[in-house]
Amino acid sequence: MKILSYIWVITLIIDNVLPFVLAHFYPNYKHKEMALSVLGSRQSPVKLIYNVWCIVSGIVFCIAPYALYQVNSGGLAVAIWILLAMYGIGCEIVSGFCPLNENRQEEDTITKIHGGASAIGFMTLLVVPLLLAILQFQISEVAIGLISLLCFIVAFVFFCFFIMGEKEKFANTVLRYGGLWQRLVLICCYVPLFIWCVIQL
Repeated sequence: MKILSYIWVITLIIDNVLPFVLAHFYPNYKHKEMALSVLGSRQSPVKLIYNVWCIVSGIVFCIAPYALYQVNSGGLAVAIWILLAMYGIGCEIVSGFCPLNENRQEEDTITKIHGGASAIGFMTLLVVPLLLAILQFQISEVAIGLISLLCFIVAFVFFCFFIMGEKEKFANTVLRYGGLWQRLVLICCYVPLFIWCVIQL
């Protein structure tokens, strides 16, 4: 199980670091305003690297939660595994195989598949810190449970900002920074998983 935990930790780190590295090779890419998916769009000069990584990362998210299940077998662990697998498939694997068209005026079927799968995957990931907090409270890991719960609350707030930023009436406010809110949601959802993996090591 330690091997899976090591792989998961590395994946969580690369998921957050790689976009910053690839952005250096994508002229005019703006982290605060642009979603991560834009790095894998058909117009992106780094699409191959980003999309291949998404597929690899998605596979890890489908398999690695087995380590959590082995340590905490039960309904909650299974639910967390299913949600993370849905995230891995929707936000990572499907996105990698179905890159969006950055030009929103030319939205095609592949872009719609990408958008739908990403939305479902993103929302399933959002629930994970909450379920992880409940699981940790049940096994008396109160401190870690509180961290997971706090991460869920903060992630939910950032997720609301992300959704609101899509509305035209917020186009001239700080909420328009969808890329920033998306990254903060991911970080908040990843932190409890990262802590859990490190503890297992």
